[in-house]
Formats: sequence, structure tokens, C-alpha cells
Amino acid sequence: MRAERDRKIRQVITNIVIIILVVIGTYMTMTYRSAWMEFQMRGIMCLRYFTVESNIFAGIVALIALFYQGKATKILKLMSATATGLTFSVVALFLGPVYGYHRMYKNANLYFHLIVPLIAMVDYILLTDAPKKLKWKIMSAMLTVIYGFGYILNILINGKGGRYPNNNDFYFFLRWGWGVAILIFTVIILLSFGIACLLSWLNSKAGGRITSSPENEDPAS
Repeated sequence: MRAERDRKIRQVITNIVIIILVVIGTYMTMTYRSAWMEFQMRGIMCLRYFTVESNIFAGIVALIALFYQGKATKILKLMSATATGLTFSVVALFLGPVYGYHRMYKNANLYFHLIVPLIAMVDYILLTDAPKKLKWKIMSAMLTVIYGFGYILNILINGKGGRYPNNNDFYFFLRWGWGVAILIFTVIILLSFGIACLLSWLNSKAGGRITSSPENEDPAS
């Protein structure tokens, strides 16, 4: 079927673009010292940020999708679109207005905060034959749960650390105490789940019509 063939070709293109941009962004992040360091670290330290981790995850998922298009890949697509979509949303709605979009979209962050997340979300919405089960939306939000657990556990074990960038509370969530930090993580987790639900809904409206296979239907979605 020509429509299905065209969809697969577009998906190959978007996967390749994501991989290339993630490689470029990762290289820039690890080797380039920005004049504004709060949201861009050089070297291996950049891997502690959820933004970098989520974009690298999206690149890995895109690489997998080039060679395998099973159900697991479709679920991974939702997870990567949700994770990068969270980064996009936090920057667009909160950090951008506070710190300035010219800073948040500077250098490698242009790829990681804007371009890759947009491509990953569009790829999922328009080109992915996506499973609709509620449990996969919950699993997509679990990526932020795992990250938050690791973030807090590191502080509990090693303490807050020294001054930036040698601190463990590098997002400054504990600046207002543990109560506020837990509240922030809760909001982030709920936002991540909401993004997963929104992406799945948009997929069902815009891209989900590409197939009606039984495995993709779920009344609980």
C-alpha cells in the first residue's frame, strides 16, 4: 500500500534526523563550554541532566527503529517522545520565560530543548502505529520517577555537595526544603503522564488511523 510505504519512508527520515541531531548535540554539550553554564556542562558531567539523558534515549530509540519496528519499538517511541516532550514543555512554559529563550535555546540546547523534542513528538503523533494501552502511558511517566528517585537518593547518600557545579542538588530543588522538592517532583511526574496521554490522544486523532490492528485498541486508553 502506497500510503504505508510513504509513512515508513518518512519514519526512516525522521529517525535518521533525530540520530544526527542527538550526536551533534551530545558532541557540542560534551566539548563546548558555554558562556552561561547553568544549563550546559562540558564533559561527562552533562549526562547528569534529564535533558541530555532524554535526548540520548530518543537517539537510541530512533536507531533501534531503523532496524526493528515491533510493538516494543512503538512503546519506546512513546517513552522517548514523552521524555523529550517534558523537556520541551518545562523550557517553553517555565524556564524560557524566567531565564530568557535566547539562553535556553543556545548552542546544543537548541537541539535538546527544541528541535529533537519537536521531531520526536511529531514522529510519534503522525508516523507511529502506537499501542493505546494505559499502562504504556504510565510506563512513559516512570522515566521521570526513576530519574527523580536517583536524584534524591544521590543527595541522601552523598549530601548536597559543594558549590555549583560540584553540587548534587544541581537543579536547586532543595533550595526551599524537602517538602517543596517533593512537590516539584510530583508535579513533574504528573506533567510527564499528562504529556504521554496527550501524545497518545493526538496520535489517535491524527496518526492513529494508519492502522486499526486489535493490539492497538484499548477501551481504558
